[in-house]
Amino acid sequence: MISIPSLRPVLAALLLFPLAACQTAREFPAPGSHWKNAQGQLQYRTPKRSVIGETVLSGNGTQDFQLDYMAGPGVPLMRLREAGQVARMEGIFAGGSWQGDPAHAHGRLASWAALREVFAALETKIDAPSATLHSAPGAAYPWTAQLNQAPGQPQRIRIEFPRTKERFMFVLLR
Repeated sequence: MISIPSLRPVLAALLLFPLAACQTAREFPAPGSHWKNAQGQLQYRTPKRSVIGETVLSGNGTQDFQLDYMAGPGVPLMRLREAGQVARMEGIFAGGSWQGDPAHAHGRLASWAALREVFAALETKIDAPSATLHSAPGAAYPWTAQLNQAPGQPQRIRIEFPRTKERFMFVLLR
């Protein structure tokens, strides 16, 4: 028979474990007035699926990036937050949730984590009617991005990751 005193350490660990898990979650900055924001639609395509949903993007230079991708009201497909060297992804496409260094995101999460880099590069071409950009040579997750925009029209951005055969097609209002 197990005595009550031998259960105390186990009970203490069970009570403290949720508190320890809460301490590892990072708080990400909320978008402010100096952030650039865009909303519109995103088609996310892989060799096995194609999903179209609503998206909201927010960014503050190259350090802070946020993306919300939803299918219908209240169905989060991906919620991405990046600040510095920490990213957090939640939703159906994240397989629940993941947090860590974006450079070490695994599988298909790597392309989502690379979107901050892509949009930072696109920001340098914001006044161009069209542009094609590529990731740096030797990048861990190579990408190609095409930007097309005309005055008074939504901005169209096509991002491809050849390694994973993923395609992100954004139609954004700024």
